[in-house]
Amino acid sequence: MITKVADLSRFIRAYDPSIEIVSWMRYRVSIIRHAEADKGVIFCDHKDLFSANTSYSNASLANLKKLEQLEDLWLVVISSSGTNDLRSLKNVINDRSLDKIYDKIFSLDFLQSQVQIIK
Repeated sequence: MITKVADLSRFIRAYDPSIEIVSWMRYRVSIIRHAEADKGVIFCDHKDLFSANTSYSNASLANLKKLEQLEDLWLVVISSSGTNDLRSLKNVINDRSLDKIYDKIFSLDFLQSQVQIIK
């Protein structure tokens, strides 16, 4: 839980400090309000994204999006300085069709507090 809060806080500060946290404890997905719309955010360590065991059920995400009336689902891939290979990250995203599940995909360099928009 502490890691989730730290990731969410760092992402908000680096991407857009005007983002409001709606809920972060009820689901694996954090719910935020950005540009007057609720959005779901999932954080994933870059190592886990490359693991074959990491997957998020499309059906459960679609159900949550509908249940919580979320405008978008965002994926934020967390890395630390020097470990962020965007080309490999983009390949995994394409191979797993994550760009079809998530409306936006970001890379967050946690230590440098830098966000890059992948999609």
